[in-house]
Amino acid sequence: MVAANPAHGSIASKICHFFDYATANQACRAQVWMPAETHIPNHSPWFPLLQAGRIKKQPIFQPNLILLSDAADWHAASHIYGSKNSIPKLHLICGNNLRYLGHQALNNPAIRVAMGNGIANLFEKTYIFKEPLHTLPIGLDQEDLPTVNQKPNNYEILILSDSNPSLGLAIQQNLERFGLRSACELSTWPTTKLQQAIAMAAVVVILAPAPGQASLGLRRLTAMGYQTPLVCEEMHPDDKLCKDGFNCLITSSNPASLAAAAASLIDPTNIQLQRKLIDGGLATLVRHRRTRERLEFNQLLNSYQQHWNTACACNPEQASNQL
Repeated sequence: MVAANPAHGSIASKICHFFDYATANQACRAQVWMPAETHIPNHSPWFPLLQAGRIKKQPIFQPNLILLSDAADWHAASHIYGSKNSIPKLHLICGNNLRYLGHQALNNPAIRVAMGNGIANLFEKTYIFKEPLHTLPIGLDQEDLPTVNQKPNNYEILILSDSNPSLGLAIQQNLERFGLRSACELSTWPTTKLQQAIAMAAVVVILAPAPGQASLGLRRLTAMGYQTPLVCEEMHPDDKLCKDGFNCLITSSNPASLAAAAASLIDPTNIQLQRKLIDGGLATLVRHRRTRERLEFNQLLNSYQQHWNTACACNPEQASNQL
């Protein structure tokens, strides 16, 4: 796996899960390559792999398969192995923008894999790949979540707005008019801090991803796992993870509407609705465990050569270089 510019948020956590599945797969021997100057803080999901000696500064000379995600990975792979190398590549796609599709990512054959339905939905109307697009289900096990102390009775609302800080601050101002306290995430928090904040909040408000991005659903699943009532901004396209009135409240991008929805879940007279959403969230979490995610990823690995041959067949102009 090439991780040329490793991030430390939920996408990185999920990519690390995929690496763990590859490591546990008896048919595979896996390692992560990162540049020698890479700094990995101890809150990073990559840190356990560093401690276990799985992250190397020297790449494998001739791997059977390269896993890449963003444009920095493609650039690094091109530099290490050459721009026209014949090594099969599995492209983990997390967005429809140059971060994930830049630096020749679209001009070379690859096994294209969308990380979740939300990512796959981004390409419904403007399909830009020559190859088939595989979609991996994204899951979360409740056992993955750190145990926290009992929620304080502070009625603080958490607004996760790193995708749209101005909307997050507008929601916060509207909550102040209700006399309600809130905390607002304006830039991406480390995973452990985010989990702790979700667990301790009275209500969580989650905003839609930025244009060209899609949610993996991990923040919403985390709220469900901690039994924290959830309010979501409408997402387009909709990944179908949340259902209004079943496991969350869904409303428009209007800050007053989002604040009012959050305030309604603080109201002690709405305890029945709160319980309904929490129960719906727990039911959703049961259906989105990591078992299926692990199974389908391993199926891709075990049949990678077949998928690679298909990818090369979809790029006949490069077939002589790639097969």
